[in-house]
Amino acid sequence: MHWFCKPSPEHREFHLYLIEPTNPEWSARIAFRDYLRSHPETAQEYTELKTKLATQFKDDREAYTKGKTEFIKSIVSLAK
Repeated sequence: MHWFCKPSPEHREFHLYLIEPTNPEWSARIAFRDYLRSHPETAQEYTELKTKLATQFKDDREAYTKGKTEFIKSIVSLAK
């Protein structure tokens, strides 16, 4: 897996993940995406969580990401 961000890791305006389709992370991310597409109420919950975390951790990207982890894991588990 490769990860790129611009303009820098400290100030991320854009980031891109490149994952081989044979990597288990690939299927997990696709399962998560597809679940949200087919469950709009869950997608709305995810939107609300991200909004809350973005406000709470506006200057702490790592805490923002960590705050989403359990939600994502639970959805991936449901989706698989």
